[in-house]
Amino acid sequence: MTSTGGHSRTLLTLAPLVTGAAISALVALVVGLAVSCGPSPGGTGAAAAQGSGRPSGPPLPSPAGAPAPIDPPGYSPVEPVIDTAFADPTVIKADGTYFAYGTNNADATMPVATAASPTGPWRLARGDGLAHLPAWATEGWTWAPEVVPPSGGSRSYVLYFSARRRDSKHQCIGAATASSPAGPFIPLRGGPLVCPLNLGGAIDAASYIEEDGTRYLLYKTDGRATAAIHLVRLNPDGLGLAGAPKQIMGRGPGEPVLVEAPDLVRRDGEYVLFYSAGWYFKPNYQTRYAVASSIEGPYEKAPAPLQSTGGYRRKIEGPGSADVLAGEGGDHLVFHGILDYHGGSQVTRGMYVARLGWDGARPAVQGVPVRYEAERTRLNGCASAIPREHASGGAAVGPFVRPGCRVDVHVFAPAAGRYSLSAHYANRSGQDSDLELSVNGRAAASLRLPATKGAGWQSAAAEVQLTAGWNTFGLRSLGGGLGEVDYFELR
Repeated sequence: MTSTGGHSRTLLTLAPLVTGAAISALVALVVGLAVSCGPSPGGTGAAAAQGSGRPSGPPLPSPAGAPAPIDPPGYSPVEPVIDTAFADPTVIKADGTYFAYGTNNADATMPVATAASPTGPWRLARGDGLAHLPAWATEGWTWAPEVVPPSGGSRSYVLYFSARRRDSKHQCIGAATASSPAGPFIPLRGGPLVCPLNLGGAIDAASYIEEDGTRYLLYKTDGRATAAIHLVRLNPDGLGLAGAPKQIMGRGPGEPVLVEAPDLVRRDGEYVLFYSAGWYFKPNYQTRYAVASSIEGPYEKAPAPLQSTGGYRRKIEGPGSADVLAGEGGDHLVFHGILDYHGGSQVTRGMYVARLGWDGARPAVQGVPVRYEAERTRLNGCASAIPREHASGGAAVGPFVRPGCRVDVHVFAPAAGRYSLSAHYANRSGQDSDLELSVNGRAAASLRLPATKGAGWQSAAAEVQLTAGWNTFGLRSLGGGLGEVDYFELR
């Protein structure tokens, strides 16, 4: 996705919380969980003892009165907005309309779809967005388009695409231009723009434009043994190379098979590089990210996936090839997920769109559950951190022995809207425990923790309305049974 630098925000230095393979630790950012019967600013407890690195001050405030966006009926961040073959999507906005472009399918070399808003409804356009392939390319292998709106005085839309060479099995990157975002795009004459045959070719082009207009292209070298993400400077028109490529990222420990599908943005003065890891046709395909202070790196990788099949609890399989769509109303993440398996590497991938929030340079994606461990907090005696063998983090908080005992939790919402807040708890007292739920200081709902039996844990949930950014919810005991909370989860 075409990006420009800037967009600085106040940064809170926070440590991500690793809470299990099923939940992405990248956005599990806990500023503080104060468990108390009253204020205790000087208290100490588990978080301080563990040296979490969290600041002692308040969290980043939420925008005042941030309205919840209006979505079309049926939209969900975990449901495809295009439920047919539309892999490796990228989206731009032109003349008030959103245009999406995807990998070749049975109907087009480059399918195009349009919508009035990022969340749809999306409609597939008739015809083909790419007029024809260049002489060097063969049909059926046109992947991962990237469209760049006119900039720097140019009136042309620029398309970068991957295609297979006629004289080999290597993929290379070509360029094309059009006067309209709908196309048809006309390929440049001559050979490919990027084609490192010694590294197995190249795929997955992504554009980045600095604030001063300097253009860059990111791509993945396609040989399995040499698969890596490279960066190269472009000419001012974006149609030629202006420097030598540089490898800026390779596969890291714990990442499946290879890295690919880069997309670069700048947030809070940092370069944030999204990328995919794994085979696109397997459930462990995933979206990850890394951050650097310089465009050439070094990039520091986040310790766990931002999006994964497990993180979505299999509601989306193989989420990847993510593309950031920046807009005045906030950012969205456009990506694909596997809809059907047809054997081997044959899969059908549809397009998904989810709101993307930022805590400094840390991304948070709506629809991915975020877990907040109850015991990672300062405790002052109203409740205690209790070791529990089967708890998520090995401990829980409780019991809430007195009416009025309160738990305050800071959570991060990628966008304004309704969320489900659940408590993973145990209540073996034989009596239901009733809690009052408040959001940002206002009573919002009630939450009952029914009595439980045995050694297992259960979940109780309530719907809450949150503003974009940091929110504080409070749980106050109204009496009844003695509950213990393992963790809270926002989705």
